[in-house]
Amino acid sequence: MITSKDKILFISPTTEDYLAISILHGLKSILPSNRIIDFPKYASAYKTGCSSSLYGKGFTIFGLLDDDEVDRWHILEKIYNEEFSLIIFSDIHRTFGTYIQLLPYLNYKNTIVLDGADTPQPYPYAGAWWRYFPYWFIPKAHTRFLYFKREWTPETIWNLWYQLFPKWLCQYFPEHKNFRPISFSIPKEKIIQDMPRKTKLFPRHIVDPEVASNVTDSMTKYAFDSEDDYYADLQASKFGITTKRAGWDCLRHYEIAANACVPCFRDLDKKPLTSAPHGLDESNCIIYRDYNDLTNKINALSEEEYQKLQHSSLEWAKANSTIERAKQLLSSLNFDPLDEYKLN
Repeated sequence: MITSKDKILFISPTTEDYLAISILHGLKSILPSNRIIDFPKYASAYKTGCSSSLYGKGFTIFGLLDDDEVDRWHILEKIYNEEFSLIIFSDIHRTFGTYIQLLPYLNYKNTIVLDGADTPQPYPYAGAWWRYFPYWFIPKAHTRFLYFKREWTPETIWNLWYQLFPKWLCQYFPEHKNFRPISFSIPKEKIIQDMPRKTKLFPRHIVDPEVASNVTDSMTKYAFDSEDDYYADLQASKFGITTKRAGWDCLRHYEIAANACVPCFRDLDKKPLTSAPHGLDESNCIIYRDYNDLTNKINALSEEEYQKLQHSSLEWAKANSTIERAKQLLSSLNFDPLDEYKLN
């Protein structure tokens, strides 16, 4: 049982990671900041450490936290002395060395593992682990602890079985008991409260090349140097375009919905149910096959139907705030922060 008086050790990734930083932001939003010790300090999460050279230009999720008085000295000794009630490995693919080092001090009740990688392959079942013989024997994580996987598809199970069976067959294999779904989230302060005035159909940034080729003055790459300009463009647009890229989940889905812009998601119905994002469907977004299918569905919408989609997509964004995601994570450990903190 985790309480607000307990300390949580958050093992930080070594690079930008949207899942890790969103969980850290959520935890520090619902619990006393000095109880969440990110180690090493996750600099890009703080106002003093953010840079426009970060992935995604640092929009939306980076550089939001105020610096605090967290004591990061003698972390190993504190772990040995059991001073942390919970240890979170926020990016197991990049922090596996620390995981192996600390393994004698970890147990099922005090440790959880996050896997926010775009690949469906879990740790340590990717090619990099298989190509190096000594890695064949490193300790697994999902067999010991709750393992929160973002890009969780039938290919994930296929890799757990060392690719020995046909990939299509693995969708019928049982899921591992420690696997849990998880997805990106967006800070509550980045979700608008009032419906903006719409002045155009699509935003300038359109990641689907086919759609972009049919929209004047659109760009498939970064279209803005300012987050305010990026958000203003979304708020002025009725529909935002998103697709599967390296993985199904993307912060763009949440940014579109958070700015009261209805997401249009290419081939969303092909996404495995276990893979993020969760909760996006025809009730809050448009699922399309190609540009013609998209325009036909948009043209068939009445104003009342559009407003219903817009409202539902904004509600979806609110349900996927960093606060809500952190609460969901803690609830898996039978801790509800609302028991001790009244959150709005």
